[in-house]
Amino acid sequence: MLGTRSPHDIPLSGSAPAPGGAPLSAGTVAFVVLLCALWGGNVVAMKAGLRGVPPLASAAFRFLLASLSLLVVAWLRRIPLSVPPGLAPHLLALGGLFLLQHAALFLGLNLTSASRSTVLIFTQPVFTVVLAHYLVPGEALSVRRAAGTLVAFAGLVVVFSEGFGRGGWQTLTGDLLVTGNAVGWALQSIYTKRLLHRADPLLLTLSQTALGTPCFFLASRLVEPGLYSVIDSGIVLAFLYHGSLIAGITWMAWTELLRRHQVGHLSAFTFLTPIFGVSLSRLILGDPLTAPLIVGLAVVAAGIALISRQASAKASA
Repeated sequence: MLGTRSPHDIPLSGSAPAPGGAPLSAGTVAFVVLLCALWGGNVVAMKAGLRGVPPLASAAFRFLLASLSLLVVAWLRRIPLSVPPGLAPHLLALGGLFLLQHAALFLGLNLTSASRSTVLIFTQPVFTVVLAHYLVPGEALSVRRAAGTLVAFAGLVVVFSEGFGRGGWQTLTGDLLVTGNAVGWALQSIYTKRLLHRADPLLLTLSQTALGTPCFFLASRLVEPGLYSVIDSGIVLAFLYHGSLIAGITWMAWTELLRRHQVGHLSAFTFLTPIFGVSLSRLILGDPLTAPLIVGLAVVAAGIALISRQASAKASA
């Protein structure tokens, strides 16, 4: 039990205690689904922001807004932001992974479409479940979890099947970069899970956004001078949405969830995010619901049910 020892004494090696694996209650599932719904508009907002701000500068402004939002939360909740002894090297490593991940995301999103980016970003649960099998004690890749992950991923393929098969080398490069972001996100989630025994979720999130802000501004200054276009109210709103709300508040909430539950179980629900993204675009833009969307949603739900049923069985055992 964590209460019998200081959290700062818990090692980060393979011998560390298995991360928290509390069962997912109905309230937790509802909250995760809400996060997925909010994340559904994230890529659309980021793509809108790229109309007026180049990729690296977009990342810088995103994380500046996220850092300010998190500082306000820390002040309101009186959360101390001091770094526990021995944790600084891990925060720097996590921040470096964060920088690479989001550089790939923004550069890739600038080269490919929002819809393709959405499906590629949310291959993350596949990478998370597989990597957690090797890197996280107590999260072995069972037959049911593997089957559920593959079924849910197949649902995404069905949803986006209409959009594949077109595009040249530029699109392919963008797709590869965004997929690299998904791998980085999986590693980031697993690494964060290991650090949650030693630091508050807000500190872990803020350390990444605070490091990313000056680094991305410097990178933009070096390689993107003079690339800004007219900034309108729509672009400002897009940055407030994907910066303050998504990169700040919701990712802190996600980090808090990682403290309490198995990363593989939580990541399974992120398959819902691209479904929400497409559905919201249909609703807002008036696009009709297509057969692939409806069929894909059913398949995704079936995959999540497979993984969640295993979690429930373990909780009752």
